[in-house]
Amino acid sequence: MIRTALIFSFMMIVFFAQAQELSLMPVPQQVTVNGQKFRVRKDFSIAISGNANDRLYREASRFRKRLAERAVLNMPAWTVDRRNDGSMASLVIKSDHPGTVQLEMEESYSLDVKGDGIRIEAASDIGAIRGLETLFQLLSSDKDGFYFQGVSVKDKPRFAWRGLLLSQPYHFMPLDVIKRMLDAMALVKLNVLHYYISDDQAWTIESKVYPKLHQQASHGEYLTQDQVREMIGYADQRGIRVVPEVDLPGHSTAFLTAFPELASIPRKYQLQDHWGVFDPSVDPTKTRTYEVLDTLLTEVASLFKDNYFHIGGDENNGKDWARSDSIQRFMAKEGLPTTVALQNHFNKKVRDILRRSNKTVVGWDEVLMKVMNSDSARNAFESGRYDQLIHPSVPKDMVIQSWRGMEALLASAKNGYRSILSKGYYIDLVQPTSYHYLNDPYPEMNSEIIPDSEADLNRFESDITRKVKEGKRLLTPEEESLIIGGEATMWTEHVTAETLDSRVWPRTAAIAERLWSPSSVRDVPDMYRRMDRITIQLEWVGSLHIRNRTMMLRRISGQEATGPLEKVVNLIEPVKGYRRNNKGDLTKFSPYTEVVDIAIPDPRELREFNGLIDSVLLPNRSKKLNDLEREAKLWRSNHAQVLSLSASNPNLDPIVHHSASLSDLSSYVEDYVRMRRSSKKPDVAWKAKFKTELDKASAEYAHCDLGVTSALRKLLN
Repeated sequence: MIRTALIFSFMMIVFFAQAQELSLMPVPQQVTVNGQKFRVRKDFSIAISGNANDRLYREASRFRKRLAERAVLNMPAWTVDRRNDGSMASLVIKSDHPGTVQLEMEESYSLDVKGDGIRIEAASDIGAIRGLETLFQLLSSDKDGFYFQGVSVKDKPRFAWRGLLLSQPYHFMPLDVIKRMLDAMALVKLNVLHYYISDDQAWTIESKVYPKLHQQASHGEYLTQDQVREMIGYADQRGIRVVPEVDLPGHSTAFLTAFPELASIPRKYQLQDHWGVFDPSVDPTKTRTYEVLDTLLTEVASLFKDNYFHIGGDENNGKDWARSDSIQRFMAKEGLPTTVALQNHFNKKVRDILRRSNKTVVGWDEVLMKVMNSDSARNAFESGRYDQLIHPSVPKDMVIQSWRGMEALLASAKNGYRSILSKGYYIDLVQPTSYHYLNDPYPEMNSEIIPDSEADLNRFESDITRKVKEGKRLLTPEEESLIIGGEATMWTEHVTAETLDSRVWPRTAAIAERLWSPSSVRDVPDMYRRMDRITIQLEWVGSLHIRNRTMMLRRISGQEATGPLEKVVNLIEPVKGYRRNNKGDLTKFSPYTEVVDIAIPDPRELREFNGLIDSVLLPNRSKKLNDLEREAKLWRSNHAQVLSLSASNPNLDPIVHHSASLSDLSSYVEDYVRMRRSSKKPDVAWKAKFKTELDKASAEYAHCDLGVTSALRKLLN
């Protein structure tokens, strides 16, 4: 056994050493580098064999076009057709059968790149498409031109559900924005677009059975049914499912704007323009409610061909139900003692409606979890009574999406429910990529669980963490198999079509890797190395996460040369979590064109500075001290340029403020460098002044944080 373990460890070391020669993201299950290169010429050809459908031919043609554009090759044609027999082709793709875009679709493939040719083999065309994306990431160049790096890859996903939620009601994303999002998702092998249709702010697709929905409850921003079909077809072409969500019974103001007679409380309903949790809720006691929902949900189900349909179920506060005498009488008559019990009654009726359309229902974790105090929940966890955490009447075929905590994921698996993890993948909270990357759907792989929501279900998450650190396995292999994947969530309260890309990419590529690659792939520095390369490749497929930032900065500054402004923006971050909501002054119609909207989470320049500080703190790092001194002097000289560029422009005030902080901190950094060179230790008075300056600089300003302050605090020690 010891010899076997040593052999395995050696193989894994070799595997990661080879993988780190590459910049693939996600990292494949198995990859071997052979040192060869396949040179790309203008006669690069593709042949397809086996039993392939039109989807693979179209994707192969798209690949050839992308290759020509990237390598700047004047190819005679991009189209790949059935006339090429493959005998002389540069790339031969063999697919055994056409795949179906559905849960548990066949996505495995093998890829071999040698000096004399390239071959992709897959059981289905979907797997072959995944192989094409890996091949595209292998494209490199040297003085002799472009080439594909020589490798042998055997690959398949770790989880079947690898998703990205896009909420349309808050800030609507037109079809062209969705298409570029799908192209980026395909590059990193995400396979589910969770399309969030309705909330308190809008209903966002056309309804032919109830046209007043999109006419009265959309602000005129919605996808027509033809556009919905086009979106689904575009996604299907790339092997991506589209799962719709109609959020009920809460978050229903838009629905009730069109159907006020189905509300729990009579009042005038109009679309919300603020963000948050609101009282309006559908009346679950009226027969007419289910008649309307039957017609409406059947229509939506017919548009979205995926077998899964999300019914929401989150954040229904029950206040309007409590205000309604008729609803309270109904609850007493039916023996439904709580809001959650009544909501489960509603959920089952909606599930029955959707089952007639052959849909499996997905709901947020509120549809399963009991309302209970922390002590009771912890006692149930410690005693292994997971059945006490849930409502046992919830149908077993419902899929639970855990957004509030790891507790719901554990309880789902322990009680036989399939589940999806979103807790820890809330990319709208602008947290660092490393946090998302180390967050794993399997509890055993989470040694640190960080609360990241105002509505966390973390009644015993510290106990989960403790048990994991003690080496305890919380789920059996059979229970783990019920966790079918995870989903990044892009709630767009503070995100527009202009800023969407920079909030999603490139951080979501790391989440895609967590859901595809082996669980042992957890090297954070190497993840960042590869992510800094994939961010450029994402731009190749149409993402605007880099371009739009500089464009927005030119717009608010009114100047073409923005280098000094960029220097500051690259060292600040948007405030994390829900802190931007604190003032309550932002609405659906606010201009999201401020400095905070240009700043991004986890910028590369800030990561590099943090790394510089860590290097400086090591002994015998005189060169790094020189680099730190140079950076501090640059802050001071850059501030003078910022002042010049920002004269009489109040839009740039946040940049001026944070630039002034950098300039003020620079003198302390230079002091530190001088003391290190002379082997002096900072005295108490100097430390106190430096700390005061750091405290001042680290204060939130204009919804932004100056990111360097955390690293600079290390110099105090």
